[in-house]
Amino acid sequence: MSFSTLYLPWILLSAVWLAEIDMHLTHRRSEDFFAAGLVFRLQCNRYRQNVSVFWSRVSGPRLENLSGVSIRDDDLWFLPVQLNHSGQYSCFSRKGNETWETIFDVFVHNETCPRRNREDDVKSTNVLRCLLSHIFELDPSAQVTWRNNCQPLSGNYGTVFPINRSPERVGLYSCFVNFTFEGENFSAAQTTEIYNQVIVVTRPEIIYPRQDTHAVTLGESTEVSCKALVGENDMDETDIYWISDIDDLDLNYESTTLEESGRKYMLSVLSIPEVTAEYLYVNLTCLVQHPAGTVSGTVQLIPESPKHYRLGLGLAAVLALLMVLATVALIFRVDLVLAFRDVCPSAAACNDGKSYDAYVSYLHGDQLSSSTAMTFALRFLPAELEDLYGYKLFISGRDELPGEAVHEVVADRMSRSRRLIIVLTAQSQSDVSQKALLSEAGMQMQESCSVYEQRVGLYDALVKQGLKVILVQVEDGVEEAQLPESLRFIWRTRGILRWRTNAGDRANRRFWKRMRYLMPPRQRH
Repeated sequence: MSFSTLYLPWILLSAVWLAEIDMHLTHRRSEDFFAAGLVFRLQCNRYRQNVSVFWSRVSGPRLENLSGVSIRDDDLWFLPVQLNHSGQYSCFSRKGNETWETIFDVFVHNETCPRRNREDDVKSTNVLRCLLSHIFELDPSAQVTWRNNCQPLSGNYGTVFPINRSPERVGLYSCFVNFTFEGENFSAAQTTEIYNQVIVVTRPEIIYPRQDTHAVTLGESTEVSCKALVGENDMDETDIYWISDIDDLDLNYESTTLEESGRKYMLSVLSIPEVTAEYLYVNLTCLVQHPAGTVSGTVQLIPESPKHYRLGLGLAAVLALLMVLATVALIFRVDLVLAFRDVCPSAAACNDGKSYDAYVSYLHGDQLSSSTAMTFALRFLPAELEDLYGYKLFISGRDELPGEAVHEVVADRMSRSRRLIIVLTAQSQSDVSQKALLSEAGMQMQESCSVYEQRVGLYDALVKQGLKVILVQVEDGVEEAQLPESLRFIWRTRGILRWRTNAGDRANRRFWKRMRYLMPPRQRH
């Protein structure tokens, strides 16, 4: 059973289980700039749309028992704030299975001017703006006055105040807004601290989108990214969010800040889990809001053209075909290689100056248990490879000339061979025959396996000459752990072929096919 078949049901069940779990996040904010007698507003879902909001007081009297406190458009208003309004307020939001809770620690001070609630994040060189747009929405004719360190300033400046950064003029500046709401007169204020140093503000810049389109497929999910350069501005006064032409269109996005090459950016990713017709051809606007100015970029979702769709299907079909061909080639690689050698023998073979296609080594001599290896090496192997397929073999114990020095024969014949075939039996690893293991070229040595490998140069042949070794097991009972280290390395890296002694030609057909695959292409001798 495949991995996907075994674990897919559990993965699906886990996904369903996780989908039922409420994802809850808690955020805490401290608000210590409230001045008694002024109007203030608390917001906890400035940019989330279609969210259910519930306000409560964490401790003390309930909200409905507090005079001057009301909920308007999911915001908590203090009309005006009083000393007994100090405390903790909870804004609980829900959208689907996801919930957020923001706890505000509110401290009300008995002062005329609110404490600093906005630093000079604008870092402007010439003007300071009164950012109380929500008050002007209640009363467009509201009147604005300014104070420096809570001392009234003469002059009618409106919502924009010219900044003089001389040492005697720096400090706290408050804009007071007197307005009428539901027949009652109220005042609201905002305080900003102005510093002496002059820092040029960087106006945000939309990198993408500008006026773009994004091809989508109905019924599928999609993501649209908005990236803006914000320069050296303070991130606390910079917001990035998405809006649309349709008020009830569900927009979910995540915003992050990042730095690239020493420059600050903001990135907001709009995620649409399922594209429906209502999202098409609608202006989705990414807004970057900063006291120095607001910039925006717009993107529209359009249906993917049939041409692109057909191209995508064609590419997918080609990719699937290539994967199928690669799988077939992997499964039938032995048959494909052998077929190529038969069809194009001249292209498969190369003249490398070798004299033999393989050097055959096996345990031979007077031992009775070595008869299986001798039978295979002297009878079956040459009958198949030499007689049927024209390979030229040097078989130890068969092809040496009388009077030749054993060590010289082994080294010379191996260096002139393209492969080394080692025939293994249970006798090859027994304690009785450890000193006679791998007696290439008919040597009857009374030496250990490691000494023999050093003399013959088996490991040197693998590393230095690139001689490829084919291990053949012709008896049961051959264990990898009992073999010399060099043979264990070959077994682990290149495998071993198993020949069935008492089986017929049909049973050993796969063995001979693998043997021919591991052998080099036939040479013209």
